[in-house]
Amino acid sequence: MARPDGDSAGSPDIIDDALRMVGAVQRRLIVAGVRRGVAGATSSSRTPDVWEQAVREEPGREEPALDQLLGIVRTKGPEVAGHLGRAGVALVGALGETAAVIGRSIERAQRERPDREKAGAGAPGSRTP
Repeated sequence: MARPDGDSAGSPDIIDDALRMVGAVQRRLIVAGVRRGVAGATSSSRTPDVWEQAVREEPGREEPALDQLLGIVRTKGPEVAGHLGRAGVALVGALGETAAVIGRSIERAQRERPDREKAGAGAPGSRTP
């Protein structure tokens, strides 16, 4: 065994102990496997495993197309409605921003038009109706 002062003189003993423990575990696993194998070979009423059950089970009856469609609508409908709602909000927001830009542009043009008319009225050579 290793000493607490850090001397590793006892490390071969630790390795030997670990190897003996691994050997004992391997023997126990082999014995348990042989017992299961013998019990499985001699036992006539064994329970089928999951794979045998899955292969033996018959596939379920397929639902009618209308029921399938309604199921899809029930499961995916809320998700689609949420996406459409968010898209509608984004569209309304974009249209609002566009209307605001156009409105500011029209207001600016209307403000500049009287300024141009006043500046143009006093200029020489300008026509007045």
